[in-house]
Amino acid sequence: MDKKSQSGLIRALGLGALIIYGVGDILGAGIYAIVGKIAGHAGPLTWLSFAIAMGVVFFTAGSYSELGSRFPKSGGVSIYILEAFGRQWLSLFSGILLFSATIFSMSTLSQAFVGYLRTFGFNFPDWFGVSCFFIILLLINVRGIKQSSIANIVSTAIEVSGLAIVLVCGFWYLSKSNTYAVVTQPGSMPGITNVLQGAALAFFAFTGFEDLANVAEEVKQPEKNLPRAMLSSLGAAGLLYLGVSWMATTIIPGSELSQSEAPLLDVVSKSYPAMPSYLFSFIAIFAVSNTTLLNYITASRLLYGMSKAKLMPTFLQSVHRQYRTPYIAILAIFPLVLGLGLVGTLEELASSTSAIVLTVFSFSSIALIAIKFKERGEKKCSKVFYVPTFIPCLAVVLNLSAIAFLPLHNIIPAAVFVSVGLIISWLAMKNRSLKDHSP
Repeated sequence: MDKKSQSGLIRALGLGALIIYGVGDILGAGIYAIVGKIAGHAGPLTWLSFAIAMGVVFFTAGSYSELGSRFPKSGGVSIYILEAFGRQWLSLFSGILLFSATIFSMSTLSQAFVGYLRTFGFNFPDWFGVSCFFIILLLINVRGIKQSSIANIVSTAIEVSGLAIVLVCGFWYLSKSNTYAVVTQPGSMPGITNVLQGAALAFFAFTGFEDLANVAEEVKQPEKNLPRAMLSSLGAAGLLYLGVSWMATTIIPGSELSQSEAPLLDVVSKSYPAMPSYLFSFIAIFAVSNTTLLNYITASRLLYGMSKAKLMPTFLQSVHRQYRTPYIAILAIFPLVLGLGLVGTLEELASSTSAIVLTVFSFSSIALIAIKFKERGEKKCSKVFYVPTFIPCLAVVLNLSAIAFLPLHNIIPAAVFVSVGLIISWLAMKNRSLKDHSP
C-alpha cells in the first residue's frame, strides 16, 4: 500500500504506534478523574463496574473492528452509516453527535488541565490557561500526525507510569504488617443497580478506541492493523482499569473517594505519603493533555472525512501543502473548544458524554448488521476482518440498556444534543436539496 493515501494524507502510523495511540486515547482523564465518581456508586465493587463496561465495550469494538477493516476512511461512524443506508442526513446526524461529544469532552478537559497546573503554585486566570492549552494543541496538530504520534507515545508512557505508581504504592501499603485493607460490612455492599450505574458511567473511561477509525487514512495496512490495534489497546487499558479501581477502593472507601477532585492522587498520598504530590499532578497533566490532543486529532479528521463524503462544506477537506494535515478543519475547531473551555465543567459531562457515545456505538453496530444482511451469500474478502452477526446485535442491546442506568438529569443534556443534531442535519439536507434543484 502506498505510503501516501489517495487523499494526500501520509500513512505514517504502524501497528505499534497505533496501539499506543489507542491506549493513550482510552486512558487519560477517564481513570484519573472519574474513578472516584464510579466508586460513589459501586463502592468496593468498582472493579466490577469497570469489568462490566469493558465487556460491553468489547462487543462494540468488534463491530468497529470489522467496519474499520471494511472502510478504512476518515469519518468513522458517519461513513459507516452512509455505506449501510445511503441516507446522508442520518450519516450527518451521527457524525455531528460524535463531533459534539468530542468537542465538549475537550473543552471540559481544558478546565481539568488548568486545575492540575495550579497545584504547582501558578496563579493565572482561566481564560489564559485554557487559551495557552489549546494554542499548543493547535500547533501540534497542524504540524502533523507523525509529530502528534511522537507526543502521544511520550504522554502515554507517562500516563501508564502514573497508574503503575498507584499499583506499586498500593501493594506496598497493603503488604505492611500493621496495615489492614478497607473491609466493607456485608450490609453496606452495593446492590446490582449501583454497580450497573457505575458501569454506565465507566463507559466514559473506555471511549477512545473508536477514534482509531478516524485516522484510518494515515495508517499502514489499515484493513489488518485497525482491528488489531482497537482490540489490543482496549484490552490493555481495561486490565489497567481493573487493577487500579480495585486498589483505589481497597485503600480508600468509595464514599470518601467519591468526594475527591483528585482521587488517584489521594490514593497515592495515603498509601505512600513520601511520594511528592507534585509528581502525580505532573502525570495527571500529561494524562489530560494527551487525551485532549487525541480528541483534537479525532475531531479534525472527523470533519475532514465528512467533508470528503460531501456531508460538510468542501473547504474542510483542505490539506496543508507542507505538513499534509487537514489544517482548515483543525483551525475551525479551535474557536469552538476555546469558547466552551471557558464555561465547561466536569461534574455531569462524563454521564452526558456516555449517553451520546453509547447512542453512536449503537448506530455503528446497526450499520454493520445492515451491511451483513445486504451481503448475505456473497463471497467474503480475505483482507477484511469479520465478526459473527450476533456481536453487533448484542452490542446494540447492551449499549441501549446501559443508557437506562445513567441519571436522568444527566441524560437530559444528551437528549438536547441529539435534538439539536437532528435539526442541524435536517436543515443541512434541506438546504442542499434546494441548491441541487435550483436553476
